[in-house]
Amino acid sequence: MKFSIFILLILAELCSTYKVLVFNPAFGASHSNFLGKISDILIDAGHEVTMFIPVFVDGKKHLVGSKKVEKIVRLDQDPRVYQMHKEGATEELMRKKIWTMSSDISSMLGFVGNFSKSAAYLTEHMFQQTELLEQLRQEKFDLGITESLLLGAFALFDEIGIKSVINADSTLYMSGIKNALGEPAAIAYYPGLFSPVNDKMDFLGRIKNLFGYQFGMWFSTLKYDAEVAAFPKSYKGPREWKKQLDRVAFNFVNSNQYIDYASPTLPKTVFVGGMQVNTKKSGKATLSKEWDDVLGKQKTNVLVSFGSNAFSSDMPDKFKSSFLEVFASMPDTTFIWKYEEENATLADHLPNVKLTTWMPQNDILADDRLTLFITHGGLGSSVELAYQGKPAVVIPLMADQPRNAHMLTRHGGALQLDKELLEKPEEIRKAIQTVLTNPDYKKNAERLAKILEDQPQKPKDVVLKHCDFAVQFGALETLNSEGRHLNTFQYYSLDIALAFIAVLLIVLFVLHLIIKFVFRQLKRIFLSPKKKLD
Repeated sequence: MKFSIFILLILAELCSTYKVLVFNPAFGASHSNFLGKISDILIDAGHEVTMFIPVFVDGKKHLVGSKKVEKIVRLDQDPRVYQMHKEGATEELMRKKIWTMSSDISSMLGFVGNFSKSAAYLTEHMFQQTELLEQLRQEKFDLGITESLLLGAFALFDEIGIKSVINADSTLYMSGIKNALGEPAAIAYYPGLFSPVNDKMDFLGRIKNLFGYQFGMWFSTLKYDAEVAAFPKSYKGPREWKKQLDRVAFNFVNSNQYIDYASPTLPKTVFVGGMQVNTKKSGKATLSKEWDDVLGKQKTNVLVSFGSNAFSSDMPDKFKSSFLEVFASMPDTTFIWKYEEENATLADHLPNVKLTTWMPQNDILADDRLTLFITHGGLGSSVELAYQGKPAVVIPLMADQPRNAHMLTRHGGALQLDKELLEKPEEIRKAIQTVLTNPDYKKNAERLAKILEDQPQKPKDVVLKHCDFAVQFGALETLNSEGRHLNTFQYYSLDIALAFIAVLLIVLFVLHLIIKFVFRQLKRIFLSPKKKLD
């Protein structure tokens, strides 16, 4: 009897597992890590995950984002993209320019054209791999997961017969997918992805926010249209990018409602920010002896990291000198500095500075001995420090980082510093000392971490349950908003406003005529007798 029950349980477990294809282009660490974490959650739940990694950026071709995925299918970079990036020295140039270029959206204008062309080349390259596509088609995947960075991923899922698809953006949200789903942009009070202002916007702030949203739409439209043009003639699916995107079962965004600004959302939008963070309480954030010893040297420890795209080793020498001067002026503080040059010697004269090309950032942030985090404000780092309850000095460099910075500072646990001040060591020191000496920063950071710890729905559970639901039911038509079919005038009821104004003008004009007619009649009645008497 017991044996029969055991067999039934095993069969039930086998029946509940499903096959997932994760389209994870080698583009950037934050993107790969996000999709890799979703893959890990599914694998831990017993599901079979295959990761398809088309190389988009050659310098990132090693990225996987997961240590648990065993079945990986790679596609080498398209030769045209490789040549284009090589001739433009795109990666190297971006790493150096990021420190001095404007942090607002205008700095990305020159990037859009090349990105769109590269995306089109990648899409065309993928569809040319007929043998590979057939192999993937034979796998009969139950679910496809990717992010809206590349439209070609959705067309590929359609081509190989995947019916249930989830979009999973490693950013807060992208304008293209938001527009395709018919979700309100709320530009009057909800800061867009590239917004330099918070939710308390004056007239100029709303203009900046509108410009940022429209830039996102322009970027998405230009890129997606280029990819659609690259679809082969044999492809039978929709050739309108909005129809490709609005078929998703759910739209995962790397946002957390308890960190981000309040926003109007649709049922398809699911907040999963924080699913990738292991806190000390979970027991999974542990340090090796090397890092344990580093944090044990002094009572005050500061972590300095500018992420995976901005290298400290590429910052201007005057910026490096500023940081070194600050470190030297605080000998009782240990500074762990992510510096991407092997065997660098620029800080050899400072015993309180630990240079490293890599460190277990999340695990260090989780340690009680870490006092302060100096960060660029990338979304991954922002979510990690929020969950770990660490005060921070945020120095945004570009793209969405200014928005992440003011998103964090409003909680009271972080201070924002303009990168233009990095050549002034006194300003860096002032920012550090302000956060270290004011207990409110630590108190507010720990309060936010407590909120996230006690939030009603854990992001990991949210991911798994929505994936299960998507496999079972697919994309429910009842979750779709009719707003996605409306034009701008209809969506914002501008047509109603114009009709009301037109009716009002007609009424006023008729009233004008009536009053004019009455006045004439009165004039005729009262003035005519007088003329007769004369």
